[in-house]
Amino acid sequence: IQPLQEGHARADERESGGGALSRVRVKLENCHGIHQLSAQFDFGSSRAVAIYAPNGMMKTSFARTFADLAKDQPSADRMFPDRPSSREITDETGAE
Repeated sequence: IQPLQEGHARADERESGGGALSRVRVKLENCHGIHQLSAQFDFGSSRAVAIYAPNGMMKTSFARTFADLAKDQPSADRMFPDRPSSREITDETGAE
């Protein structure tokens, strides 16, 4: 699964402008059915990133994991609750 976006320049190759969010790094393991995902989303050239994938390919699980973060709740795998979950979602400064 690849994030789709406009432009191809990496955020660290451009000057940061206006304090706006430019990059989000995501590392997930056993979160709502996502076995493992490591990705970087670049917002340097646009304000949105589209994730396109067939049905059943983790889009809802990805959204649920971000909802957990927004609610300050830990993420877990509901299908396999005994598996340890790990969630790292950080901006370009390393802040969650």
